[in-house]
Amino acid sequence: MAEIMAEILPPGVFNVVAGDRDTGRALVENDIPSMVSVTGSVRAGIEVARSAAPTLKKVHLELGGKAPVIVFDDADVESTAAGIAGAGFFNAGQDCTAATRVLAGPKVHADLLDALVEKARATTVGGTDVEDADFGPLNNENQLARVSGFFDRVPSHARVLAGGSQVGERGYLFAPTVVAGLRQDDEMVQSEIFGPVLTVQQFSDEAEAVEWANGVEYGLASSVWTSDHKRAMRLARDLDFGCVWINTHIPIVAEMPHGGFKHSGYGKDLSVYGFEDYTRIKHVMSNIEP
Repeated sequence: MAEIMAEILPPGVFNVVAGDRDTGRALVENDIPSMVSVTGSVRAGIEVARSAAPTLKKVHLELGGKAPVIVFDDADVESTAAGIAGAGFFNAGQDCTAATRVLAGPKVHADLLDALVEKARATTVGGTDVEDADFGPLNNENQLARVSGFFDRVPSHARVLAGGSQVGERGYLFAPTVVAGLRQDDEMVQSEIFGPVLTVQQFSDEAEAVEWANGVEYGLASSVWTSDHKRAMRLARDLDFGCVWINTHIPIVAEMPHGGFKHSGYGKDLSVYGFEDYTRIKHVMSNIEP
């Protein structure tokens, strides 16, 4: 990437500095950069913001997510389940906008849960040696331990209906997973797992669906599945997330801003808003005398 950039941009505009967190901290705390942008965990974002504070640097944070997927009773079960599974298991769930928290209406809940379990069991996970694998391993040993840890602590009232464990004895593969019976304050509902895990809860009405969807510390992405467009737009207004998809989940286009609220950070990538984030505005006024 740096070599391609060097063919287009003037020397020194694009630089690659390899190092560890101390290297990053030194760059952030240096007087020369006027802005710092980070994509990472909430903890990393807080550390970067803290390091940037003494020099009053502009900070752009794209952090974690815990995307709610609200499915109303009038949604088509098969197409909705296929969309959720694709957006939840993509890249082994290692995407901050991944579909993770499924909130289903009382009439669609049972059928949707069955369909998601079927999708999970039909999803193939494997390394580069598995040609038709739908997704590969988790990023590293620590991430495998993190995802597995949620299932070591799974509450007794929850039901793991598919997956929930490592695949094989070597590597970092984790099975496509569906968990039901969780409560709003459970760890799996509140904390970003960053693995191929779908949690499914049943809400009673629209107000409860919105309350549960907004009832986490993240505010990055969300989706609403319904044939009632008026209701979809009403929820798009009420959901406290930087992105609301309707009858789809995870497509990101360059023309639309990407960024979240609350602990998901602030600032926008993509679109004209992204350019504005990386732009310093200067006001110049001249008194032109006759």
